Amino acid sequence: MNGLRINSIERLVQGIAVAVPAGQKLEAMIGDIVRVSMGVDYRGPDIDGEIHVAYGYQNAWFNEDGAKQEDVPVHFNASMNWQAYDFTCDVYIGGNPGYNFDMYAKIMGVPGPDIFSPTLFNVLDVLGAAEFRDFEIVGYDIV
Repeated sequence: MNGLRINSIERLVQGIAVAVPAGQKLEAMIGDIVRVSMGVDYRGPDIDGEIHVAYGYQNAWFNEDGAKQEDVPVHFNASMNWQAYDFTCDVYIGGNPGYNFDMYAKIMGVPGPDIFSPTLFNVLDVLGAAEFRDFEIVGYDIV
């Protein structure tokens, strides 16, 4: 099994998707759903596993932030040849607001060690409070 690839991330807001390619910055708000699209190539026996996606900060280890998402069950069919698989996982944005969150994904529960995607650095900003800017009086009249 080759490494897991994150292909894109997108913010789902009231049926409108705002997507960016993997590695580019996405802005979300607490309570949003971020859909992460991934791909991996596989060959081998018929197996099941789970995909886990997390955002947080990469230090000596990955410090996850936000609400724990449900891991998504995945299945790989038996094949002697490399087969491409694409997956999407929806991640609820909870936890604390912050900037420059990192993101990674992994396939768990398969024979051998977990299969990790490369960590994407500084790809998610999470806004947690209302913000205003440029508030000013723009005119006045006698009425």
